[in-house]
Amino acid sequence: MTFCIRSTRNVSGIGWSVTAIFWMSLIFYLSSLSGQEVSQPFQLKPTPLMGHVILFSGLAAFLQLAIRGWNFEINLRWVIAVSMFSSLFGISDEYHQSFVSGRHASIADASIDSISATVTSTLMWIAGRLTSSSCKTNRHQIHDSYLGTNIVYRPPVTCPFHTVISR
Repeated sequence: MTFCIRSTRNVSGIGWSVTAIFWMSLIFYLSSLSGQEVSQPFQLKPTPLMGHVILFSGLAAFLQLAIRGWNFEINLRWVIAVSMFSSLFGISDEYHQSFVSGRHASIADASIDSISATVTSTLMWIAGRLTSSSCKTNRHQIHDSYLGTNIVYRPPVTCPFHTVISR
């Protein structure tokens, strides 16, 4: 009999949550740099756009992974929550930039932040649904009296985010 149990629930949840908080700190630090400090290492014009896309796509990805790490199934509500949180963080980031010398707040930047976070969280949700469909087939709830918990029995298949244990 093969059981598929999440073995790294707390470690994964804590790790991805810390990574998301670190990423938000990085965004805050980069938005606190003055206009001169930001433009010195980057001479290309599309870099600010790409910077916003990378930073807020990364934020949405880390938030989705943190939710998944805490054993929550990613559904449309979580996608909307991640998109809204990332969008609000992007708006607060633009507001923060308005107080930095040589920088200004931009509705276009906040829109780019929102769109990139929404697209990333939606694509991760779709990818998760496509890759975990093999784990959702033939599920049977079995009560394990030894552990005192319900365990999901699945035939031996490769399950992403799971550890396969045989007894």
